[in-house]
Amino acid sequence: MAKKLIPMAISYDFDGTLAPGNMQEYDFIPALDIKPSEFWKESGQLAEKHEMDQILAYMRLMLEEAGKAKVAVRRAEFKSFGAKIELFPGVRDWFKRINAYAKSKGVRLEHFIISSGIREMVEGTPIYREFKKVYASGFMFDHNGVACWPALAVNYTTKTQYLFRINKGSLDVHDNSVINRFGHCKCWSILASSI
Repeated sequence: MAKKLIPMAISYDFDGTLAPGNMQEYDFIPALDIKPSEFWKESGQLAEKHEMDQILAYMRLMLEEAGKAKVAVRRAEFKSFGAKIELFPGVRDWFKRINAYAKSKGVRLEHFIISSGIREMVEGTPIYREFKKVYASGFMFDHNGVACWPALAVNYTTKTQYLFRINKGSLDVHDNSVINRFGHCKCWSILASSI
């Protein structure tokens, strides 16, 4: 009988951990014809003015500025922007190497993203298929497939709830039926972050 592998998860931030800088600064913000520093300053001012979550502020600003600049904000375009994100050296082959090492030690490793960046951009990266689940800020799309509203905003403090979800095996954000059940944890988690 095959030995049962011990479950373990590694959760990664994205910006500054797997890729240098902020994902929006690679091609999305330049397509708006705005300097990144100006975009983030305006986003911060919007958040302060409305006592708004900073993640929601930048997501709203992305949609507003894209409308002004006539930049398409459909899932496919976000994925296209994500495909151009530069990863740190070694990231592409990291998963194959660490999975093999974990298996040799009797561990079944799963990988997760927990990021304030844009989920749809992560979906366009060459490493997206390595993750069991991506918890990142994401948009809701209208009947024409256009991003119209934030569906999920992951900020610095809400990141911990996704570690809890992973630990409990309650991976669907919209389903809270499993989250409060009593029982043992599903797996051990490690957080890899640039902060």
